[in-house]
Amino acid sequence: MKKLVWGKCFFFGSVLLLLLAIFVAARHEAIWRNDLLNCSTKAIMHFEDTETESVNVNIHFSFNADNKGSIVVEGYSNSAAGWLYLQRYVQFDYTSKRISPGTRYYRISRWEASKSSIDQSPDVIFDYFMREMSDSHDGLQLAVEQINPRTVLLSSINSPLYICTLKPGAAR
Repeated sequence: MKKLVWGKCFFFGSVLLLLLAIFVAARHEAIWRNDLLNCSTKAIMHFEDTETESVNVNIHFSFNADNKGSIVVEGYSNSAAGWLYLQRYVQFDYTSKRISPGTRYYRISRWEASKSSIDQSPDVIFDYFMREMSDSHDGLQLAVEQINPRTVLLSSINSPLYICTLKPGAAR
């Protein structure tokens, strides 16, 4: 009789554990159910001449509905012209693919950058910045890996790694 009780307890415990695992998996799927992403990060980068070619910027990544996205880069650049304000907008199309429960790849295509009216930085500095993330005008692939519920890690083949903080209330 004792074996029967232990068997039933083991069976019900296994079922409970299975239901818990299904709940956790479903909750994780709900978090990553779509490819929307809005996050911000900070970057300090040095280029060819590390003494005079650098940027100190905030970067805002947005992967929105209808496979449209944007990157806003704002801060300061250092060049032979001195420290100058930098504010650029990059619009792009993208596709995404979920690789694992915590990782998604974004393939950015057809991106176009524009300069704000108050941006005084040389174009070559922004070109250096974009080249760090891509080896061509059309080929940028970002891997996004969830670190915790409020933070993701962004990287690509050529890019530095960005720790990107999800914006409050932003769909992911």
